[in-house]
Amino acid sequence: MLRFGGFRGTSRAAQVPANSQLLWQADTACWLDGPWRAHEVRRTLAGRRRIAVIGPCGIPDGELARLATHGVPDDVAWRWPGSYTVVAADDHETTIWTDVGGAWPIYTTWADGGMHWSSSARALASLKGSRVDVDRLAAWLIAPGVPTLWGVRSAFADVSLLPPGYRVTLTANGSVDRQPVWRPQPRAGDHLARLRAELSSAVAVRVDAAASPTADLSGGLDSTSLVVLAAERLAPERSITGVTLHPRGNTTDGDARYAREAGGTPGVYHRWLSLGSEHMPYSLLDVPATDEPAPSTIGYASFSARLGWLRDQAKTDSHMTGDGGDGLLCTPALFLADLIRARRYGRATVETMRWARLNRRSVSPLLRSARRVARTTPASALDAWANALSAIGQSAPTVKLGHGDVAWFPPVSPPPWATDSLWERVAMAAAAVPGSDDTREWPDWTTRRLAEVMADTGRTARADVDIAAHAGVPLHNPFLDSRLLDACLSMPTDERPGPSDYKPVLRRALADLLPESIAGRVSKGDQTADYYQGLRANRAAIEDMAHGRLAALGLVDPTMVRQLVTRAATGMPDAYGMVEPFVSAEVWLCAVESAPVTPWKMVRAEQGVS
Repeated sequence: MLRFGGFRGTSRAAQVPANSQLLWQADTACWLDGPWRAHEVRRTLAGRRRIAVIGPCGIPDGELARLATHGVPDDVAWRWPGSYTVVAADDHETTIWTDVGGAWPIYTTWADGGMHWSSSARALASLKGSRVDVDRLAAWLIAPGVPTLWGVRSAFADVSLLPPGYRVTLTANGSVDRQPVWRPQPRAGDHLARLRAELSSAVAVRVDAAASPTADLSGGLDSTSLVVLAAERLAPERSITGVTLHPRGNTTDGDARYAREAGGTPGVYHRWLSLGSEHMPYSLLDVPATDEPAPSTIGYASFSARLGWLRDQAKTDSHMTGDGGDGLLCTPALFLADLIRARRYGRATVETMRWARLNRRSVSPLLRSARRVARTTPASALDAWANALSAIGQSAPTVKLGHGDVAWFPPVSPPPWATDSLWERVAMAAAAVPGSDDTREWPDWTTRRLAEVMADTGRTARADVDIAAHAGVPLHNPFLDSRLLDACLSMPTDERPGPSDYKPVLRRALADLLPESIAGRVSKGDQTADYYQGLRANRAAIEDMAHGRLAALGLVDPTMVRQLVTRAATGMPDAYGMVEPFVSAEVWLCAVESAPVTPWKMVRAEQGVS
């Protein structure tokens, strides 16, 4: 696992992870842990001022020294391509600029008379007894798609999350100043060219420094875009290995045919990785401990097989995935309310009709919900949503929340296994959410919602990156890069595509590189059948989890869990959607409980690197 962190306090000594390496002295400690590659850790010193850029970053030669001598501008986190964190320290304070996409989440905790900070919540939790934040876990169980519900809480007690796109200043006396420094501003210009340039740069940061670059090649639009951009960058002297997973004995059905066509692109070395019944979802749940439940938990059998193959067969030293592309490039239905707020009534009607046709819905209810949302604020929407949650917990466990598909928050189907204790904890979490509205700082609500979605995606994707690092594979998600997010979210309302259009900006931006069949795709592949099949095959093991750690915490009713698993195994979509978060949380709790805690050691200033 790759992680980094530091300490700011009045003491000349500080605790750091036992196996870590100090970048600079202990009173303003900054440490690294894990097998970092040299180009992903840049540092410089100018007098008593120290600067570090940590993570893949396309910073030009000479710019790092300029930061130390001229100061660090607040746009530093999205000034260059890549996904990175910037840290500056002097005799008075330590300042951290968090990345826009949340791909390097930074956590803090107070201990040893100062503030510890780190990219690993679990490492910091070991300083505080490694207790899970049960209230935060409860909120995630009920509404995993509503990160607003837990705000800056991490999955561990007494460990807080710093917001993405912020400048955070820590002083020796323990004060913490958090200031937002990133808000995308509408920009005119060629959005196609901007997207292509930024995505190309994000790919270049990964493949230029790699001896054996690899990437997923699923046949979908996102992964294929990364592969063809990498091929354009590397050919003809080098190539990128594109890896396609497929059912054993079948390389023609589903998305495989699209992958085959993309695999013929010059500069692409196409490889196939076959998967059998032992790789079905739910087949292997021995997942390494991470900062929170990992997105790959349910599909860990195939994920771990892919990681092992990439490490042993492809010898990868940089592997790219298309994670984050859906959230970044697909316009949410909330956009319909934005059009009404902007008095674009004609376009609002047209886009609602197109959205209704695509989803086989009636137009009138969607228009009514869009108008209703246009008259609300995020804070009032959260209050109403939380009140509805509380009411459901008391009396109506089968009611769905949300007004059609146009809402600030996604609909929630309250699980029948939720106990009264779980609902009480969720209600407390909702009541603790700050009610301030900062809508004036955002160009529109769609932009704000997309920023929240990407921050949540980046933070949760870090768990999969950590799992890959545990397996010896450097995993990268270029669609989460700060500069790319800034480019995509700076599109003015009038020029943003509607929610019924499937990634039109990406398809048009790369039209000359993408195979025609892939550029023409208007949806992604559906693997739902695989998940139902895996659940049925592993039903007994999943049912055994009903009496596990979540039940011991009083969060779930074991009898209702078993009943729900039975319903889900028969193919009921609503039931299945309630099983997955339960399994992910139970597996995560087991992994955290079983994993050794991070050992820490005390170091003094003279032991640091100056």
